[in-house]
Amino acid sequence: MSKKGKYEVQRFTCIPVETDDNGKYQLKVDQQGNAKIHIWRTGKHTKGKYQRPGQLMLTENNLMAVIIAAEPMAFKDRHSETPLQRFLTTFVDDAVLKQGLALMK
Repeated sequence: MSKKGKYEVQRFTCIPVETDDNGKYQLKVDQQGNAKIHIWRTGKHTKGKYQRPGQLMLTENNLMAVIIAAEPMAFKDRHSETPLQRFLTTFVDDAVLKQGLALMK
């Protein structure tokens, strides 16, 4: 592919979220109480800008997830991960972010 068609690709480690009864975002857990870590990447048509960990994003299936970590990804490796749809301007509380970071270890 020519340089003209390339774009910057980032890889994001994320955990799906849901709102609690108070409207605050919490990690989405299964019946055993475990949250699952997923990987997404920026795509050519991804909307918005990544700001920092704790930011919410929408997947291609309109699933909301919190970004726990971000790292650069080689353009040639981009097909190994699913692209995300858009970055949101909303962030989770620090406690939720810490909870997600603890799951990565």
